[in-house]
Amino acid sequence: MGCRVGMSTDPDARIAYWQAEEGHTGGEVLACNLSYDEALERETQEARDRGCVSEPGGVRVVGGVWSVYHVWGGKVS
Repeated sequence: MGCRVGMSTDPDARIAYWQAEEGHTGGEVLACNLSYDEALERETQEARDRGCVSEPGGVRVVGGVWSVYHVWGGKVS
């Protein structure tokens, strides 16, 4: 079973997306109210520490609106 770590301005929607897309059975928000740079750093570190797939980045949004999430228990493409 695979896992994925990501960053988003709407982590609940991204968790739901990956659960539907890849069949993950669990999901959690690891950190919230982060700047883009803080979220990018946290996403990279969490993915490395957990051994998860991650595709760091996304369209930059100014301000502390980013969250980092983790999904697990499914097949990662």
